[in-house]
Amino acid sequence: MKAFIKENKWLSRTSFMDFGWGNGYVVIPKGNMLHGKGYNEIHHLIPMLEANGGLTFADSVDNLKHWPEIPNGYDDGWVIGFDTAHCWDTLENWSENAVMLSAEKLKEQLEYFINSNS
Repeated sequence: MKAFIKENKWLSRTSFMDFGWGNGYVVIPKGNMLHGKGYNEIHHLIPMLEANGGLTFADSVDNLKHWPEIPNGYDDGWVIGFDTAHCWDTLENWSENAVMLSAEKLKEQLEYFINSNS
């Protein structure tokens, strides 16, 4: 598993909406028990999973070839993630570093679950 981040470039800041620097993701290798599972299914399996606003993304690396942020070596991987575009998410509380730290924490939680259930 590998954590990575992606900057929010598809939203525009307005006086009515703010959001954090970007989103946090974990790429799950093929063969892993969580590979191919939707984010709701993962929340069901790991009810205590902590991610900002909960997991909000799940897709195959095959569908994300246009994302240069995906780490090399995960061509058959499955990507899950969270976003920082919820109410009260701002650049002040969701800097690039904060997003990366949270993505790493998500990866650690997933690894703990897998190690506890294998």
